[in-house]
Amino acid sequence: MARTAASQVSARARAVACGRTMMIAVALIVAIGLLADADHASAQPAPPPPGATQQAPYPSYSPFPSLTPGPPAQAQTPVTGPVGRSEEQRRAAEQYRIWRNALERRRQKRQLAARKQHQVEKKQKAAKRKEKRKNLAASRENQREIAESKGYKPVSDLVNFPKFFPGLGIIYVKPDTLPLGPFLCFDRDDRLVATVYMVPVKDIDDHKTLDAVGLTPLGINAPVDHVSFYFNPGHPGVDMPHYHFVIWHVSKKDEARVAQ
Repeated sequence: MARTAASQVSARARAVACGRTMMIAVALIVAIGLLADADHASAQPAPPPPGATQQAPYPSYSPFPSLTPGPPAQAQTPVTGPVGRSEEQRRAAEQYRIWRNALERRRQKRQLAARKQHQVEKKQKAAKRKEKRKNLAASRENQREIAESKGYKPVSDLVNFPKFFPGLGIIYVKPDTLPLGPFLCFDRDDRLVATVYMVPVKDIDDHKTLDAVGLTPLGINAPVDHVSFYFNPGHPGVDMPHYHFVIWHVSKKDEARVAQ
C-alpha cells in the first residue's frame, strides 16, 4: 500500500510540471505574435501628405517569365546613315570593281602576249639549233667532194691555170657558167673559204643585168664574213678584163689559209 501511494504522488508531480511547461510555451508564442504585429505596423509606409503626387508602385519581380502572352513587341527600325553617303559608297564600290576588271584584263593580255613571244622565241631557237646541226654536219663532210658531185671541176683541169692560186686557193667552176661563175675556192684541207663571181668590165660598161645563183651553190648555208671587190686584167679561163667579186666565208685572219 505504501508503494501505491508514493506512485500516485509522483504522477501528480509530473502532471503539474507538464502543465507549467505548456503554459510557458503558450505565453512565449503569444509574445512572439505581438512582437511580429508591432514590426509589421512599423514597416508600413506612412501615408503621403495632402496634395503630394503618389508614386506608382514598383512592378512585382517575377523570376520566371509569365505564361500569359503580352502585347506584341514592336520591330526596331534599323539605324541607317544619310542616303547621300550610301549612294557615294555604292558608286565608289562600282568604280573599284570596274578598275579591278580592267586591271585583270590587262594582266591577262600581258600574259597571253608573253606566252606567244615565248613560243616564237622557242621556235626560233629550235630552228637555229637545227640549222647549226645541219651546218656542223655539212662542215664535217668533204666540201670539195660535194662540189665535184654537183658538176664542179678544177679550173686547172679546164685551162692552163695553177692548181693552187695564191689568194684564192684551189678554184672549182662549172664549165657552162663561165665567165661569170660562181667559182668555189677551197683551202688545202678541202674547206670552202670563198665564192667568187668574175664580172667582165664590158658587161658593167654596158649596164648589163647580171643574174647569179645564191651564195650557197653547194646547198650549204655558208656564213658571209666580208666581201672583196677588185679589178683583174685577165687570166686563163677569163681572158677579158673583169672584176672579182669575192664573198668570203671565213674571217680576214683565216684568209691566210689560202694566201700561199
